Amino acid sequence: MSDKPSSITALFQQGGGLSDTLSHFELRAGQVTLVKAIERAIHHKQHLLAEAGTGIGKTFAYLLPTLGAKKQVFVSTATKHLQEQIFFKDIPIIEKVLNRRVSACLLKGRSNYFCHYHFDDFSKTSMGMNRALKGKMQRIRAWSEQTLSGDLAEIAEFTASEQGIQKRITSTTENCLSKDCPYFDDCFVQKVREKARQSEVVVVNHALLMADIVLKEEGFAEILPDVDVVVIDEAHHLPKIATQAFADHVSAGQLMDLARDTRHLYRQEANDMRDFDEVPAQLLSAVQAFNKALSAQQPQGQIQLGELKQLPEAYRAFQQLMQAIKPLLEGLAELAERSDELAHLYARAQAMANRIRHIFTAPQNRQPHQPNEGASEKSPKPNKPNDSATGSTADSATADSTTDTATDSAEKPSASVALLEWGEDYFRASRLPIELDGRFRQVMNYYADSWLFVSATLALGQSFQHFSLSLGLPADIETLIVQSPYDYEKHAVIHVPPQLPVPTAEGFVDALIDEVLPIIEQTRGRTFMLFTSYKNLQLASKRLQDSTFNLFVQGEQPKSQLIDAFIKSDNAILLGTVSFWEGVDVHGEKLCCVVIDKIPFPSPADPIIAEQSRYLEEQGKNSFVHCYIPQAATLLKQGAGRLIRSQRDKGVLIFGDVRLLRKSYGKQLLDVLPPANRVNREGLEAFVAREL
Repeated sequence: MSDKPSSITALFQQGGGLSDTLSHFELRAGQVTLVKAIERAIHHKQHLLAEAGTGIGKTFAYLLPTLGAKKQVFVSTATKHLQEQIFFKDIPIIEKVLNRRVSACLLKGRSNYFCHYHFDDFSKTSMGMNRALKGKMQRIRAWSEQTLSGDLAEIAEFTASEQGIQKRITSTTENCLSKDCPYFDDCFVQKVREKARQSEVVVVNHALLMADIVLKEEGFAEILPDVDVVVIDEAHHLPKIATQAFADHVSAGQLMDLARDTRHLYRQEANDMRDFDEVPAQLLSAVQAFNKALSAQQPQGQIQLGELKQLPEAYRAFQQLMQAIKPLLEGLAELAERSDELAHLYARAQAMANRIRHIFTAPQNRQPHQPNEGASEKSPKPNKPNDSATGSTADSATADSTTDTATDSAEKPSASVALLEWGEDYFRASRLPIELDGRFRQVMNYYADSWLFVSATLALGQSFQHFSLSLGLPADIETLIVQSPYDYEKHAVIHVPPQLPVPTAEGFVDALIDEVLPIIEQTRGRTFMLFTSYKNLQLASKRLQDSTFNLFVQGEQPKSQLIDAFIKSDNAILLGTVSFWEGVDVHGEKLCCVVIDKIPFPSPADPIIAEQSRYLEEQGKNSFVHCYIPQAATLLKQGAGRLIRSQRDKGVLIFGDVRLLRKSYGKQLLDVLPPANRVNREGLEAFVAREL
């Protein structure tokens, strides 16, 4: 393409379409650079990794070139907030800039859409409903006859105790009858799929996109159509979501739904097999017994499946659960030819049995490996290897008893980690890939000619290697770093108190509070204190409880209400953990100080991190360098990004972790922060007195 400004880049210049439409328009050279890179990628049908600093205006930078080129585009985000901002705020502005209507569709997951079949099925059990629930069902039925979208958000708010009801009147990929459904022509999921197919812009979230990718990989079509361009906004979240999507999962809820659906369909369409009526009840009982045995160990937890045998009561309950699945499969095999619904239910049960076999049967050729601690920083030592999901060959046979289709594979299995997590009334067993091994790259071409990955936190220094490898992206993918237009050197400073104890020392939080309190008094509150653990947050909250500040502590109110209350209050301090490190925008003078307690390294006790570390060490790589540092850097950039949210914002960043000054990796982490001046205590106090 020519370097001459295109008609699209001209829109971003002074006197262009954006400046005519936006009253607060600012010419941003970095935004124009990003637009040109996106134009090239679309024109040459290439992919692009772009780190766009805070304030670049990345939404306009990717939507205007794609729509200007008459391309159909997916925009996938990690958060509902950004989805709604794009759909309800940004697209109407783009319509004014382009002087034409843009057909757009905001898509949600299946669980948001009313299902005629499952609603009618659930209504047949109305004899057991109380008056309030019957009234709600009547309102939903009346609404369903008028709604165009089928989006349950239009009519019903479901409380925590009513989530089971929402599940009963919506569909899943497992229980959807698809073209065999008598309501197929009226299906809201099918209608929204058709609307998406006809739209220029389809706004989705990462979880829905990945669920669709997995189905396409398996040869099935789901909701999303093929498009020309896919934009992954908030792209730093995608690797974790992709890993979950490519995993196999079996949950208590899935097993209980299978048992209930089996009991219901059997009684409705057969009810003539001796003793089978008790089989679903036995499975329900076994699920509840396993959950109870796990909760007896501790109310909630997460372990590698290889550790399950170390919990004798839970392990016995697990074996009984596996045995309870077998008669259900055998009975459904006999019933499958009775009706399409029973055949579909049997296929669903077989698929679940195969997932269970895969989750609970570990790869056999992985060997223990000692971590390579020869690098400049020692690797956190991984947990004991997950060589067997349940401890022995006999245990694998237990899992295999759920299906007659177990097969041996001569291929080298992909590296994976098998986990079991549970709470008061749920459990979920999963086998997650340690690396995606090209799977994501292979399905990229199913969707679009160009994939654009954008975020404010993708690179480590000048390198995108960590993000690229985490998704298995093409080695020759184009990359771009565009710095924030904000004047950090003038409007912000960074301070690391050199005399603080290390974060693991007794009394660290008290020492941090003592250090920052005089500064917070100077700034008259207007402070976020961001913590890496609830323990440190609670210690700080207790210490500040009797202060003169208006204190807002995570957990005391819903997140949005807490932020609103902080903004409306004077002399305010907000205490938050990781969920407040990103997606929180406080513009102007209400926030001018951000304190971060320590480097947000992932926990070595996290089973996924432990197994990723082991895998990296087996590849001859230092896990601290290739896992811990990149993850900490990404989150550190997110936390620091809370401070300056507009050209007029000013403030100070204070980090309580002296390892930033003392350890060899400290400079590397400091270098990922915004380019504000690093000052000593005297410089910090002078800046506060002068600017704030």
